[in-house]
Amino acid sequence: MRRLARLRLVRSNALALGVVFASLVPALARAQWGPVEEVPATQIFSVSVNGDTIAAGADTTVFLSFDAGKTWRGTNRPVAGSVAIEAARMHNGRLFAGTFGQGVHVSDDLGVTWHPFNEGLVGGFQDSQLDVTDLEFRGDLLVAGTAGAGVYARSMVGGTWSPFGAEFEANQDPNVNALSLGGTRLLALAGVNGDVFFRDPGDVEWTISRLDNIGVHAGLAAQSAVFNGAVWVVGSNSGLFSSTLGQEPWTRFAPGLGPVNWTALANQGRHLFVAFDVTLGAVVEDSGDDGVTWNNAEFLPDVFVHQLAVSGISLYAARADGLWRLPLATAGVASRDGRNGFHFALVGAQPLRDQARLRFELPEAATATIEVFDVSGRRMEPRVARAWPAGTQDVSLDVHLLSPGVYMAVLTTGGRRETTRLVRVR
Repeated sequence: MRRLARLRLVRSNALALGVVFASLVPALARAQWGPVEEVPATQIFSVSVNGDTIAAGADTTVFLSFDAGKTWRGTNRPVAGSVAIEAARMHNGRLFAGTFGQGVHVSDDLGVTWHPFNEGLVGGFQDSQLDVTDLEFRGDLLVAGTAGAGVYARSMVGGTWSPFGAEFEANQDPNVNALSLGGTRLLALAGVNGDVFFRDPGDVEWTISRLDNIGVHAGLAAQSAVFNGAVWVVGSNSGLFSSTLGQEPWTRFAPGLGPVNWTALANQGRHLFVAFDVTLGAVVEDSGDDGVTWNNAEFLPDVFVHQLAVSGISLYAARADGLWRLPLATAGVASRDGRNGFHFALVGAQPLRDQARLRFELPEAATATIEVFDVSGRRMEPRVARAWPAGTQDVSLDVHLLSPGVYMAVLTTGGRRETTRLVRVR
């Protein structure tokens, strides 16, 4: 099911129940999101960044900024009948729009005039090759993901579109949710069988990778991916999966938020950002340790996030109610050095009921304190403070007296602090 259909289904119940969920998952980061005023409060399906250029795709137009978001302008309509521009990319001064139902269109004058770029884009069942879900450039090759016809590619030097691999149909994964480029490795997120596909330059075919490291996982859909220079992170309807190479072995992170309808990812260097679209809104979190832990949970009621992107010091969200941005100075989590021997994390799945089992490592014997804070910064019980030996330590906190909600557990020792999120339900 494509994002637009999912959005309509999710939003139908969100207004009635949004207040209930907001009390369960309140905002930790207290970051100040604001709309991009020059962009109408309509559905923005995509957002991409290339240097100082930002391109956001709506239903019938692309909104562009050439100065890292200071000023904006809208383009003319790429094609009549377009219902969603799910990919907008600038490349060598040309603007490309991937539309759902009308294929790819290109403009050589920044959106004043457009012409079709669909030569060779044929062969999908019921013309599904024209349902473009994503575009990605790898060198002079333009690659398009489609909702039902797999992946197509076209050389920018010359030529036309042609199918780019046969593994999607062979594995019953012709519906491609997204493409992602990390270095020269290209990932395609396709189907609902727990599959991702990777392809390196010179490969004659895609290689399939199973997110559960075993085999087919029916119902598991990879939806987005990002490479931060150290790890790949794949977002799915069952949480996040990380891998150093974009293939097995994958490590799963469960957000503990119940059913996830869509996941959007972005990065600023090693710093990662995620938006989980759940039934009643979106939960935005970030990670400074290559996706090992995620923090600063913020719940946005009755919001659906299609895509995230970072430009300069702002995080942009393509949302159902427009294009929004967040100054990263208010949202960042401090980066962690995974080699400093100072780690702090929850052991086990969220949400919690009675016990929270925490684990941390100390490079040397020290006095350490574990405290729990609510979203207003009030210190809660329980609290643990004592001397610990060097090495790995496990501690169990009794949390059954805490009200349902989101809390931050803070470990302090020797002037250093680490945090991890706790989500409690009844």
